[in-house]
Amino acid sequence: MAAPVSRTILGGAEMTDRVVVPFEGPGAGVGELTWGQRKVWTLMEQAGTSMSMGGAVPVTDGRTVRDLASELRFFLCRYASMRARIRPGADGGLVQEVSGSGVAALGILDAADDGDPDLVARDLADRWEATPFDHAREWPIRMAAVRSRGAVTHVVVTISHVATDGGGIAVMLGELGERDPATGEAKNPASAMGPLELAALQRTPSVRRQSDFSLRHWERLLRSAGPRRFGPHVDRGEPRYRRGVFTSRALHLASKAVAARVGSSTSSVLLAAYAVAVARLTGITPALIQVVIGNRFRPGLADVSHPLSVNGLLMVDVADASFDAVVDRTQRASALCSKYAYYDPAGLEELRARIDRERGEAVETSCLFNDRRIGVGIEPPDPAVPPRDELEAVRAESALHWGEPFPRYLDKLMVQVGTALDTVELEFHVDTHHVSADEVTALMRDVEALVVGAAFDPALPTGVRPMPAA
Repeated sequence: MAAPVSRTILGGAEMTDRVVVPFEGPGAGVGELTWGQRKVWTLMEQAGTSMSMGGAVPVTDGRTVRDLASELRFFLCRYASMRARIRPGADGGLVQEVSGSGVAALGILDAADDGDPDLVARDLADRWEATPFDHAREWPIRMAAVRSRGAVTHVVVTISHVATDGGGIAVMLGELGERDPATGEAKNPASAMGPLELAALQRTPSVRRQSDFSLRHWERLLRSAGPRRFGPHVDRGEPRYRRGVFTSRALHLASKAVAARVGSSTSSVLLAAYAVAVARLTGITPALIQVVIGNRFRPGLADVSHPLSVNGLLMVDVADASFDAVVDRTQRASALCSKYAYYDPAGLEELRARIDRERGEAVETSCLFNDRRIGVGIEPPDPAVPPRDELEAVRAESALHWGEPFPRYLDKLMVQVGTALDTVELEFHVDTHHVSADEVTALMRDVEALVVGAAFDPALPTGVRPMPAA
């Protein structure tokens, strides 16, 4: 590792210093983007950001600048997507160039002796998140050590979404933690499925057939769905694009009890409750929801770093049924949704445009759900539930917090389940011209009330009536 050199600009932020980190790795070459990368690139262009992932993490185990430089080198050497730069190709389309070797920089940012290093780290993370990557010239990972009085207090990491997704980050952190403590070598060989290899595989006839099967599933649902998910556009004079987090330990406990009784996962319980609550709010049934599918359950893709997540399409009838029945329906619909969430995104856009033309109306798919937890499986058959008075007391602790409004959002409502282990965090993004702030607040409370009620009543009805025939 080279010695520190003069200060530099990294990701638009001025560093106190830097360490040059050389790297080398397999998978070099030039080729097309994968389906996941192409989907993310389109979303990034629409949003005007790199949709970056990461943040500031306290360093409490005595790691040094040298240690963090070793970690950055590990990421760059092992994961070809961290060495990929994207630029226009000869035909005007996009290509990615994966480098077999090169150098990167670990930034070093010193807090003032009387300053707050936590604030310095959070400010850097915020600035990097707000600064788009120059994908043609910049490696898609930025990393810096924040120091106070010479000791490392935080590491700040920002990765462009076109290089990874939530599942990819979990792979990277898991394999980082499994390194040999003496040599720093990885426990297992690296995946041979780099982004160029996967893009080539996705051009083969067998994988193209999988895409065709998936698009036929989308076509069946899109042709049978009504055109709207929410009400008409209404400017209520409030900030349009908003986000917030609803936190509920009661929802965590109740969802586990319902899942254990029904024989499902808590993810299916939360998705079912979301579908019912939206139907109660809008009166529109059946529910049609885009669900983010990680796709790492597919053969050969478990350990890749580059983005695989795409949206699957789920339809579930929530009317005239018990909530337990809707959870069962949701679990079965989720299996189909996952199976058919592997497709060429250009083919999906062509399909949707054709269906809209033939119907003479656009079919909205602007209601989304994403469970960011990893490895959520079927609950064991132990339907124990805390006493009602205890659960109601826990429910009183639930809280909803609004974040700062943001300048642009591409859909109307999205709910993401956070990664907390002992509570449920529902992070929501909303276009208040279609779902008001009061309505989304009521919707979060309704999800909680529904699941808590169902924990004590297996026959609890959804209260949703079928829509009248057109």
